[in-house]
Amino acid sequence: MSQFFTRLMFILSLVIGFNLATAIAADSHANAPVRIGIMAFNEPDEVMANWHPTADWLSQQLHRPVQLTPLTPSQLDEALAKQSIDFLIGNALTTVAFKKNYGTSHLLTLVHNRVHSPEQSIGSAIVTRIDNNLSQWDQLKDEKLVSSDPQAFGGFQIFAATMATKGINAYRDIPQLRFIGFPQQKLLQMLLSGEADVAVLPSCVLENTVDKGLVPANKLKVVLKQPHPDFACEVSTQLYPGYALTKLGHTDHKLATQVVSGLLQITPDNPAAQQGRYQYWSAPVDDSPVFELLKQLEQWPFVTNWQRLLHNALPWGASVIFVLLLGYIHHLRVKRLVVKRTQALSAEITHHQYTQKILLEQQQQFYRAQRVLLTGEMASGIAHELKQPLAGIRYLTQGCLYRLDNTQSELATALNKVINQVDRAQTTIHRLRTFCQQTSDYQPCDLHTVIEETLTLMQPEFQRLKLNPKVNLHTLPVFADASLIQQVLVNLLRNALDAMENVPQKSLMIDTGITDENVYIHITDSGCGLSDSALERLFFPFETSKPQGLGLGMVICKRIIEEHKGNIDAQHANPGLTIKVTLPLNTQPA
Repeated sequence: MSQFFTRLMFILSLVIGFNLATAIAADSHANAPVRIGIMAFNEPDEVMANWHPTADWLSQQLHRPVQLTPLTPSQLDEALAKQSIDFLIGNALTTVAFKKNYGTSHLLTLVHNRVHSPEQSIGSAIVTRIDNNLSQWDQLKDEKLVSSDPQAFGGFQIFAATMATKGINAYRDIPQLRFIGFPQQKLLQMLLSGEADVAVLPSCVLENTVDKGLVPANKLKVVLKQPHPDFACEVSTQLYPGYALTKLGHTDHKLATQVVSGLLQITPDNPAAQQGRYQYWSAPVDDSPVFELLKQLEQWPFVTNWQRLLHNALPWGASVIFVLLLGYIHHLRVKRLVVKRTQALSAEITHHQYTQKILLEQQQQFYRAQRVLLTGEMASGIAHELKQPLAGIRYLTQGCLYRLDNTQSELATALNKVINQVDRAQTTIHRLRTFCQQTSDYQPCDLHTVIEETLTLMQPEFQRLKLNPKVNLHTLPVFADASLIQQVLVNLLRNALDAMENVPQKSLMIDTGITDENVYIHITDSGCGLSDSALERLFFPFETSKPQGLGLGMVICKRIIEEHKGNIDAQHANPGLTIKVTLPLNTQPA
């Protein structure tokens, strides 16, 4: 019997202890403060002064303390992430914007003093100085515009959505837009001081500031106004629901019910309503216009919240990047070892190839020297043998001219051209014999004429290839030996024609002009072109791609151009090759 009594007392003590602990925990939870965040757009002291009577009233109804915290938009994000508040009193946009990530729920809507319908409580007012003649939305692009914060509902986002409906991106199309921060009244001071031209503010901010005597009544005005007969303030945009009480997802629903019940008992004559400048709290109103505003601003839920996704994926992304970085470092180490081990072998192979190249070039230089001696002998003999026949041709042609009458002008013209060509041939032969001893005959001349004469001389070759060159000629005054320059042009044109001999689509372009202190001639063909190695050695002696060529033509061209203090170069074309010749511009009169 005594043992049974002992067990019964033990069980009773456990039950009493459990009930006592539960009561203590419940009492402790009941005494915990209700944490309410207030969206603050003015000084924190002013916000606390307006909402403190409401907190006192609610504390009396709940029989527990109520803690108010003024929060700017940036502070609000941090408070939600840390779950440091249970409720939020803010604009209607917060309930929608934070619903996905923080489970917010719209509990009540605040009815302000100046409104008749809670669905139409707030808009954006575009405020400027009284002397500003702003009358079109497009004119805002050229104004110095200020706002408090990009997340401010009436202070910017309603304005931005309205601009979007007019095809204007408020963030991109207004280059002088600045966000100043809070309080919002300092934006009005910036207008008065001339630091800004236009300020975007929530509706009624201007009227409240004027009522308090903080700004003169006749200095500022609201522009681009939209008519709202039942709204007590001037506004430039559509109206939206005003402040709302929002419950956070972690907040107990029973506590939320008690808070809602307490706020619904506030009447317009209650000190809490009078100090807070509102009439009463009502049931939630239609917030579909807020969804339309989010759609116009391209924000969640109509677009993906990439910033939130990035924040969640950041740890995984950092891990993947770290693993990839380790793999890349290992790859670099292995690659360095491979390069280091093959470096000695590569150096030996390169040295061997260089030795073979030097030996081959020495052999080629020897053969070239022999060819130069042979060419000199051949040139001297040919010049001597051709001099007499050319003289005979000239005399016979002149004899024919003497025997012509005045009716045979065409034949006389042809015979004169023959004499001119014979004279040019004799001059060339003479220069060939005395190339190394005689100086060039420099005179002011126009390359335009030299090029035309060269094209006339090459006309039979153009006809043979059925080619019609495209020529862009300008006046090109130079101080040069026209005969030597013509030799260069003939050689370049012959090379171009030879390169296009077996090409189905033939084209030849000769472009001229003047740049800075030089004249230029560009000859572009659509021929077979040159390889990179052949292009590098184009001006080397005895380098030729022609089966019967000596490889001296381009060397002679380069020597003549350089003697004229000019430059000659070649580069790939697509297709074919472009030869560029530049000569100093003659600024002296001819």
